[in-house]
Amino acid sequence: MSKNDLQRRVGDFIAPVHTIVKVDQTVEDALVNIRRQQIKEKIFYFYVVDSDMHLKGVVSTRSLLLSPPEKKIHEILEEHVISISANHTLQEAIEILTSHRLLAIPVVDEENRLIGIIDVQLYLEEAVDVAKARHSHTDLFQVLGLTLEEGKTASAWLTYRTRMPWLFCNMIGGIACAVISRVFEIVLLEVILLAMFIPLVLTLSESISMQSMTYSLQFLSRPKISKKRLFYRLFNEWKMVFLLGLTCGIIVGGISLLWGQGPYPAVAITASIILSVMISGTIGAAIPLILHSRKLDPKVAAGPVVLMLADVMTTLIYLGLSTWWLLL
Repeated sequence: MSKNDLQRRVGDFIAPVHTIVKVDQTVEDALVNIRRQQIKEKIFYFYVVDSDMHLKGVVSTRSLLLSPPEKKIHEILEEHVISISANHTLQEAIEILTSHRLLAIPVVDEENRLIGIIDVQLYLEEAVDVAKARHSHTDLFQVLGLTLEEGKTASAWLTYRTRMPWLFCNMIGGIACAVISRVFEIVLLEVILLAMFIPLVLTLSESISMQSMTYSLQFLSRPKISKKRLFYRLFNEWKMVFLLGLTCGIIVGGISLLWGQGPYPAVAITASIILSVMISGTIGAAIPLILHSRKLDPKVAAGPVVLMLADVMTTLIYLGLSTWWLLL
């Protein structure tokens, strides 16, 4: 695909959409109508329209097949559906496909009437097997991402301006940790063992926060995200990081006893690791979701922000809790 193609209108690439159901139909009527059409194309999504072809939402294949036959389509549709107009460029369409991990985008006119779809098959030399799409999402969108990047003409200076501000997060985090260490320098002087374990404690928090962030980024790749699934994701991650923190805390705290400074520093190290890992994991899981809700790219911004917050919170918890436990 050439750079000129990427600047062409979406309207030049529209494919007809046959997987349409009416908002006032029952599930049974919709399925009967779909079977009559003898669709030969690969099915990506079922789009819901009214009598005037205004796009009302999307219905998942699961909902359509498993819902009671008498249920109305408007009762099972997902109203939030990402669409694009025919006047947008093909490059903008690819950006939406890659950022939202969609296999197709409905194309609408000025009055939100459905006029067709743009799907990923347009950009691949061979069609994507939908049965394997879930397993090949990563490779597929990497291909689309490379095509998109080739179509961009951003200079090195523009790329620098995009990436450098996020690196300031790392510098700000490092400076903040240095300030916190200075505030709590008394406990570090009194209990040298604490200083020895600072790199390990920070590494644990950073690693777990990155793991949590990665799972959240994968979660955001789903085409349909409900609030219930969102809270369920955060709750599951919280339980997991608690178990990880508990395990790491007990192991590291037990090892610290070998230095012969008694159980009190070991208790401080164990408790600090458990608490900091839980908070860092929660931050790692939440930041991509927050950035996504603010229309920022979580893949670029989440890493520096998560690391900065994880380092600052871990240093504060580790030294603050140790000061309270050992000196007060």
